[in-house]
Amino acid sequence: MDVLALILMAAALVMFLFAASGRELRHFNEIALGLVFLAASLICQFTAITGSHIGG
Repeated sequence: MDVLALILMAAALVMFLFAASGRELRHFNEIALGLVFLAASLICQFTAITGSHIGG
C-alpha cells in the first residue's frame, strides 16, 4: 500500500471517529472531511496499482 494512501486512510478514520464522538455542530464537517480523505486515499491506491496518472 502506498504511504500517502495509508496516511490519508488514517486521517479519514480519525475524522470518522471524531464524528462518532457526538459533537453536534461539527458532526457533518467531520464526516465530509472523512469522505474527502477516504476518496483521496482510494485514488492514491488506484494510481499506485495501475501506474497511471490522473490528467496525463
